[in-house]
Amino acid sequence: MRRRIPIRTKLAAALAIPLTALLLVSVLEVAQSRRDQQDVEAQTELATSSIGPSGLITGLQNERNYGSVWLLGFEGALELPVKSFEDAMAATDAAIATFKEEIDAKGGEVAATFGEVMNEVDENLQSYRELVTGYQGERGLNNTPTSEPFFTGYTTLIDSLLTANGRVALAIDDSTLRRGVELTDLSTRQIENTARLIRVFLLAGVTGKLDTPDEIGEASGLLGQLENNAASIHQLAVGRFEPAAAKAEAEVAASGFVELCHRAIDTARQDPVPLSEFTASVSRKDDEGWNGFRTAVNEEILQRADELNADATRSQRLYLALALLALAVALLVTWLVSRSITRPLRSLTRQAKEMAERRLPAAVVDILETPLGDDVTVPTVEPVHVSTRDEVSDVADALNTVQDSALDLAVEQAVLRRNIADSFVNLGRRNQNLLGRQLDFITELESNETNADTLANLFRLDHLATRMRRNAESLLVLAGIEPPRQWAAPVRLT
Repeated sequence: MRRRIPIRTKLAAALAIPLTALLLVSVLEVAQSRRDQQDVEAQTELATSSIGPSGLITGLQNERNYGSVWLLGFEGALELPVKSFEDAMAATDAAIATFKEEIDAKGGEVAATFGEVMNEVDENLQSYRELVTGYQGERGLNNTPTSEPFFTGYTTLIDSLLTANGRVALAIDDSTLRRGVELTDLSTRQIENTARLIRVFLLAGVTGKLDTPDEIGEASGLLGQLENNAASIHQLAVGRFEPAAAKAEAEVAASGFVELCHRAIDTARQDPVPLSEFTASVSRKDDEGWNGFRTAVNEEILQRADELNADATRSQRLYLALALLALAVALLVTWLVSRSITRPLRSLTRQAKEMAERRLPAAVVDILETPLGDDVTVPTVEPVHVSTRDEVSDVADALNTVQDSALDLAVEQAVLRRNIADSFVNLGRRNQNLLGRQLDFITELESNETNADTLANLFRLDHLATRMRRNAESLLVLAGIEPPRQWAAPVRLT
């Protein structure tokens, strides 16, 4: 015997595949959103890590610039962000510690990008510092044998950091973040080129003029880079970066540094380098010029990174919520569909069993047991009813049709039996009448007969006729008629 499998189980098996597929797709979408969020986190970490080098570069620049002018005895003529070499070293050490913590925390691509250059800083920075901290000689403009390797050493470290930081923008997909990283790099290079130009003019000021081809070529090249970078900044600084760029450009233009550089190069070999004008043109506060612009860009980078991370987190949560909602809706719809099918089927099964086992047999018995003389009527039987408009409703209508047909057939059988019974009654009564007349005639013959043999034959004929009358009475009994009493009063036994 084949095992019975409920419809609910079959429905669950049929819906298991699409539900599993939906669950799989939902899991994949959530996993993809998680990967997207991780990518955004990696991008923002890489972008914000570019702020660390700029801070470290700033510290190294301040330390280098102050140490260089200190060795040249020029520290009082410039307004620098630091007041002493010790302050500059402390700020640089703090920037190094902070950046190393950031590299260790973020790891991955950030560590791969900046790990090597940080090792270079650790290996060489202390030896460069000792050129200042251990210097015991006379300070002045002719002290180039010490200031030159000091400046060059720091510049090498700064170039390495700039090169590493320049690779960051290539790995960032978001245009705003990428533009911010590029602007940070350009502004840092502007600060660096400005410092190098000042160094060229200060060293030239020792002799009074910018008179050698190497000096003129170096100054022209640095000035060209300065102007090219300024043009790139002006082109890139759109949207949220535009106000900070406009402020920096206005402050740099107001300082007259670029025009002063052009004039010094154009009048090279003729006029002495105007050192006082140069020092005045680059003396500015931390929040002014390209320093202020870099700080503003870094703030925008952090803000954009927060926005991207928030959007990625929100998207992941949205995908997760939609996946859970889709799964919940699918399960709810599955349950409702299953319930809409199984409930009518259970109701139909119950009513069909009740009809087959109770209602229909009882109605048929009532029809067939209608007393003789009463009209045969069709009893009222409750139909099978389901509250659906699908195939289950069609099955219920078919069962009602079967029930009606069975009742009609029972009525036809009852009528047929009634007609046969009436025929039996008519035939039995006619036989009774004939046999009664025959018996009366035989009795009359018996009373008048004297011959013993003939009388014996008449008794035999009377006996046969009596048996025939009993058969007629049996026919009436079969037709459902109580046989009439033969005698209305007691009969003498003799």
